[in-house]
Amino acid sequence: MADYTLYDATVPLLKDILSGLEGILKKGEQTPNAASLPEARIFDDMKPLNFQVIFVTDLCLKWVARATGVDPPTVDRDVNTFAGFYKLIEQARESLDKADKDTINKRVNETVIIGLGPGKDGKMLLRNYWSGYVAPNVFFHVTTAYNIMRKEGIPLGKMDYLSYFIEKHTEIITS
Repeated sequence: MADYTLYDATVPLLKDILSGLEGILKKGEQTPNAASLPEARIFDDMKPLNFQVIFVTDLCLKWVARATGVDPPTVDRDVNTFAGFYKLIEQARESLDKADKDTINKRVNETVIIGLGPGKDGKMLLRNYWSGYVAPNVFFHVTTAYNIMRKEGIPLGKMDYLSYFIEKHTEIITS
């Protein structure tokens, strides 16, 4: 069996995350209050649903760029429709599809520079960028998107989120 690589740990998982995000968005889009969802938030001082989608897709694009040693693309941050959300998801998915496995695996110990806010950058190894920044952030923001939609009354359950991970990797056995 081949070694499990950084590419194996990242790119397929990010694709599953995008599928999960798309799935919960599609469920929200079918509801009567769909037009108000992009600006919905859990609490007044928190970022709205549209920010969550933009941030997740931006992280996927930045992961591929930094993991392959190219400059990250610019993401449209003025997206407030489900059609716009799906376009961002597709853009991120296409980037992941084009990610070169060998390049990512060779760069596992390379240093990358990331923006941490206005006037603040961070330097870390690529593998730590994944485990200490990208992975926790994508899970946080997809979960926040899910929670915003639950707060808005969208009938989502745990499996609406987890099925994109579990079903793909599980052989169902019966006793």
